[in-house]
Amino acid sequence: MPLCPFASVRLLARPKPPSPLQPTQIIVHTANATLPAVDVRFRRPGARGWSHFGVSATGKITQWLDTSDPADSAYRANLRSDGTGAVSITTEGHVSEPWTDAQLDALIRLHWWLMRSHPAIAHRACRTSADPGLAHHTLLGSPGPWTPIPKSCPGPRRIAQWQDSLLPRVLAPYGISVSDMRPRHERAEEIVRDLLSVPIATASATGEALLTPPSDQSSATPPEQPPAAADPVPRPRAQDPAATAEPRQHHPVREALLDFFLPDSAPHGAKPPPPPEEH
Repeated sequence: MPLCPFASVRLLARPKPPSPLQPTQIIVHTANATLPAVDVRFRRPGARGWSHFGVSATGKITQWLDTSDPADSAYRANLRSDGTGAVSITTEGHVSEPWTDAQLDALIRLHWWLMRSHPAIAHRACRTSADPGLAHHTLLGSPGPWTPIPKSCPGPRRIAQWQDSLLPRVLAPYGISVSDMRPRHERAEEIVRDLLSVPIATASATGEALLTPPSDQSSATPPEQPPAAADPVPRPRAQDPAATAEPRQHHPVREALLDFFLPDSAPHGAKPPPPPEEH
């Protein structure tokens, strides 16, 4: 039973689904009310729109549903036919207000716990309605796949905070930058543009197409290759056979190609440690 160890647990009496929810997304909402008022509303007979968690303006976290039970606040993401769905977090306050610093800190801590507890939640912003990852209620439109009616939830100022603060801070311990999450076609176009001015070497022993600077470098250094004196040789990737051989120079375009064409699950060397475990 996935219950958050640092939340105030006030479970609602709701029917259990035939099979447990498999969380693959986190969707953040705004309550347009105080958290105590939301708690009262969720407990009324016939109430709808309940969430798994609530976060108060002071950073207090309340859990209303086990994360293996579906919520009722994200429309088609509540529970999909394949058993996957979203963990919904509603936040105290109104759509015209920003999140408080305490709310942001609590949201980030709760995201980390959920991502550890449910590894199927991807470390990125959701790209489609069923894509694993992180989101706010109207990320994909309003009306849209997560709301059948027009709304501004969680609110313009909170959406800006989600994009500029919450998402980068949640992903930072995993070594992920928000700039890495652009659509692949945009990344591909940039890679191809850079590739046009970069010489290509033969493939390595592992069959990876490696891009390296020319052996007889002229005085005109390619834009992607900084001067040798100012560029310390980095450690090669751990899975590369060249890790035990002579270190090769870092090349941004080569690294971008590997990141783009290798599967998301492929090892990319040492990663920063995840957020600390909660006790």
